[in-house]
Amino acid sequence: MNQGAKGYQENLLVDTLDRMRRNPEGRKVVHLRLSQMLPHNRTPVRLKILTRMFRSLESGRQIQIFTMTGGDLVVVVNSGAQRDVQNIVHRIRTLFESDPITMLDGDQDRFALWYDLALDSAMAMHAAQELRTEAQSAAPRPNTMLPPLTPVMLDDVQKKLAFANIVPFVRDQPVLSVNPTTYEAAIEFYEFFLSVQDLQRSAAPTINLLGDRWLFQDLSRTMDQRMLETVVRAPHAREAPALSLNLNLESVITPSFATFLERLGNGRKVVIEVQAVDVFTNLSLYLDVQGALKQQGHAILIDGLTIGTLRLIDVTQLKPDYAKVAWTPELGEASGGASAQMLQSLVGSLATGKMILSRCESPASLSFGLKTGISLFQGRFLDSLKSARRKPAQRPAG
Repeated sequence: MNQGAKGYQENLLVDTLDRMRRNPEGRKVVHLRLSQMLPHNRTPVRLKILTRMFRSLESGRQIQIFTMTGGDLVVVVNSGAQRDVQNIVHRIRTLFESDPITMLDGDQDRFALWYDLALDSAMAMHAAQELRTEAQSAAPRPNTMLPPLTPVMLDDVQKKLAFANIVPFVRDQPVLSVNPTTYEAAIEFYEFFLSVQDLQRSAAPTINLLGDRWLFQDLSRTMDQRMLETVVRAPHAREAPALSLNLNLESVITPSFATFLERLGNGRKVVIEVQAVDVFTNLSLYLDVQGALKQQGHAILIDGLTIGTLRLIDVTQLKPDYAKVAWTPELGEASGGASAQMLQSLVGSLATGKMILSRCESPASLSFGLKTGISLFQGRFLDSLKSARRKPAQRPAG
């Protein structure tokens, strides 16, 4: 069956479970309903990282991983890896603890559905067949109507990207420091990123670049290299005293990054943004990158923090220069509760002015952040200030 065909992974899962009916003892299946998480928790980057958490077990044939068309993850587990898989599932649940789907309702678990093949083989097969039916009958989303990226296509796109002018695809968004008394805002630094949608329209209009998560990960490394070559020519990058880039950790230890710093010139501070889940799964590389950046006078930022992350790891032990938490309405509703107090404790533990509240799209987000002791903000609510170096922010109501 063609790997790009509808329900390919679901068919593989059904075939695998059918073969295991003859010898089911000691084998389990876990179905992680990632597709039911909140949209900001199931971005392509985060789903790739979650899948990667299982990869080390896959190499020893202890597990088999199946990525479902709808975004779910199904893992078939041999007896020797069950404790490891349970620990990974627990870590994922804790990282996204504020997401309703991960919350336990008594003994009912709506996020991780476990099947013991020695006892529940028929139920597991029925669930797999339902996933296959859903995949084959699902209406294609606009982005998935295009054929997914393949290794051959990836090579072609990377060649095009190597020579394309990507300056028009570079976007920026400022991180602003807001004075809690005067509401005056000053730019802390600009975050620069590459618009994948614009890149696809230009370099690969007939391909779904996000169609294969692992191939896109390879492509993202090439995107990192082009960003390092290009961002110094972007208008705001030439003006800003400090700028941030979202890079793969591996890209920071390449010759391209060293060349980027040379071209940027002395006196310009660079902030490298790293996803919290990525740090969690690549701690040794994070520490290497952090040390190298510190030696050169630059900074590292841990992005994607949640209340669940803060309960799982002591962020202060990682000693980031900045930490970024995304605003959600749930944070505002929990104002004064345990979650807000935990965030306030972290703000107090970090150096003054190092916690950033991102995705601020309403006055409520600014009000919550200021009350919690946060002074750095990022989001569309504040983007109207990006053309000015210093300007009063809109006062939140109340």
